[in-house]
Amino acid sequence: MTTKSWRARPAAFFLGDPGPLARHGAVAVIGLGRFGGSLASELAAHGVDVIGIDIDDAVVAQYSETLAFVSRADSTDEAVLRQLGIEEVSRVVIAIGSDLEASILTASKILKIGNGHIWAKAISQTHAEILDQLGIENVISPETDMGRRLAHLIRGHMSDFLPISEDFVLARTTPPTRISDSPLSSFDLRGTYGVTVVAFRRNGDGHWDIADQEVTLYADDEMLIAGTPRNVEDFSAIDKDD
Repeated sequence: MTTKSWRARPAAFFLGDPGPLARHGAVAVIGLGRFGGSLASELAAHGVDVIGIDIDDAVVAQYSETLAFVSRADSTDEAVLRQLGIEEVSRVVIAIGSDLEASILTASKILKIGNGHIWAKAISQTHAEILDQLGIENVISPETDMGRRLAHLIRGHMSDFLPISEDFVLARTTPPTRISDSPLSSFDLRGTYGVTVVAFRRNGDGHWDIADQEVTLYADDEMLIAGTPRNVEDFSAIDKDD
């Protein structure tokens, strides 16, 4: 096991022992490949204590100075998971790459030891279905989700697209010409287009503001709109009709 030196931690945090980290809200990321490593690094950059686990010595060495605690370990071994304090961490992310069997066994062992706060990466629809059958509520399919997101971006005039559920999304786009230069109250956007303007920012401005009905948007502004995928796509592309 390798650890990084603490910068400003309570005396309870001892080097070489992930237990105190686990009891104080750490997140465990199992599998530090492209997806898991990126996630773990992003969490660490935002001040989250991450217990990283991977089977590869080289990968463990790569993250030894980035994460609060990193270990080379077999996550399918229940005793090892207990030693790492997995039953006490606030969240567990199973980000194992192509080894479907290891992913499923790891999920099963973590559920067995009593931690149900699991996010698991699925590499196929079958994998996702098995994880769901095990009782994993948060199953992530990064490649599938990215493909769907990109399809929506390509079809509409949007610079970002965030699905909240199957029938509700947020999208970032520019105001169509026909709703520019007048207060939002002048347009029945929900009734006409089935969307709501949630927030906006002025051209060149670095921050977003909540959009109320008195806000006037201009063609070079950006806005966040909410609605069904179809309505959001259609609204973002209505200038094509002009």
